Amino acid sequence: MTKKLHFAFLLSGYLLLSLSQSCSPEKHENPEASNTDSSAQILFSDSMSENWKENWFLDGEKATLEHRDDGLFFSGGTVTKMDDPEEYHAHHAVLWTKQEFEGDIRISYQWKRMESSDYGAILLYVQAQGVGEEPYAKDISKWNELRRIPSMDKYFKNMDLLSLSIRENLRCKRYPWFDREGNKYQAGGLIEPMVDYQDEIVEGRIYDIVVEKRNPTISMRITDTETGKVIINHTWDTSKIDERVEPDQVTKGRIGLRHMSTRQAIYKDFKVEQL
Repeated sequence: MTKKLHFAFLLSGYLLLSLSQSCSPEKHENPEASNTDSSAQILFSDSMSENWKENWFLDGEKATLEHRDDGLFFSGGTVTKMDDPEEYHAHHAVLWTKQEFEGDIRISYQWKRMESSDYGAILLYVQAQGVGEEPYAKDISKWNELRRIPSMDKYFKNMDLLSLSIRENLRCKRYPWFDREGNKYQAGGLIEPMVDYQDEIVEGRIYDIVVEKRNPTISMRITDTETGKVIINHTWDTSKIDERVEPDQVTKGRIGLRHMSTRQAIYKDFKVEQL
């Protein structure tokens, strides 16, 4: 091969390599672990380090809310159903955003579990409204007084929402569980499956939680903030609900953090984005 021909061969190879690199799609180390989206509009942002009453209101009178260096400490009461079958209803609590959110949204926040209780659950309520029949107006702030004692039945009978429940496994449910004649919907509103965690959620560790509701799906991802390990990452098809539920998809409402009795956690950097 002559020198001129050899040079032309090398040059053509270099040009082909450069062209293939410039046309290759951009690579991301772990797209599942990213919750950034340049097209998402921030609708709500709260560091949880200042007066919580500016952005939230509370159901329940036995709760404890304290601002600490690492966020907002939120605790339900202390009495369980085993202690007192009637009194325990008053020891649940729900912290609601004053703001309502419409359409597809992303919810993200840091969360630190502050107890090792095996009683009850911590729940995230997504786009909650009342069922719209008096006295349960769609604007739930109009019947706050009825929830001074925040027994569970007031929510799963009279609210229209999606629920994600952190307990011995992760569960997604659709409220209401009952029609207005008192008939229970199939499987108590459960949207299958119930999902097991990949690792234990440990008291005192910080986790990043990201929830995306894009009708007709909702997903939750929990990641260990320090190690980056994904504890759970699952998406549910929210169209798989009892056909008697109207409307078929939640579209607008408030976000709620529910602590059943004995449950405690610290919340930080709570954000809601429009997708």
